[in-house]
Amino acid sequence: MPGAPINNPRSHPKPPPYQPKQYGNGTSVPNGHGSYSNPQPFTPPPVPSGGDGGKGTTVDTPSLDLFADNIDQLVDPVRKAQTALEGVSVEPGDFYHANKMRIDVTGPNADAGLKEQFVKVLGDLSQGLSDLSAGVRQLSAKYKTIEDANSASATDLQNAFQSTDGDFTSLITDAGGTPGAPPSGGNSS
Repeated sequence: MPGAPINNPRSHPKPPPYQPKQYGNGTSVPNGHGSYSNPQPFTPPPVPSGGDGGKGTTVDTPSLDLFADNIDQLVDPVRKAQTALEGVSVEPGDFYHANKMRIDVTGPNADAGLKEQFVKVLGDLSQGLSDLSAGVRQLSAKYKTIEDANSASATDLQNAFQSTDGDFTSLITDAGGTPGAPPSGGNSS
């Protein structure tokens, strides 16, 4: 274009050479930045010990009921942890390593990755604990009298806990693991 000034690279001063700088802050993250502390921590209840010295087979229905109550107390904190994790959003920035962290934690569309994997694991755990408690209560209800307890069988125990098999197998696979082979005899309980 006639009459337009020509940019002469020699007319602009050269920037100073790059000088590396030392990061001046610490490497730890202070409390309140991603850490969680529960103001009402869970205190496990006391568990009674058996008192018959291991002679014969006995069914202690009060202990079964207490065990079921104790398991029930675990379900709510697990569900709360699941709900808290669902609300986590990872937004480290927009550069290669930040994008890699975000994708690893939440997946490319915020619906996969480690976060979603552990949301599923916590769901499986709460379902497994609920089913375990229900199975123990089923056994306790079945053996309320001495006559009932005399008819106790291993099959009753297996049937009471059958639904927990799938829950804990899902927990293992959702966590990225492979469930172990069932014991010989063909049962997975």
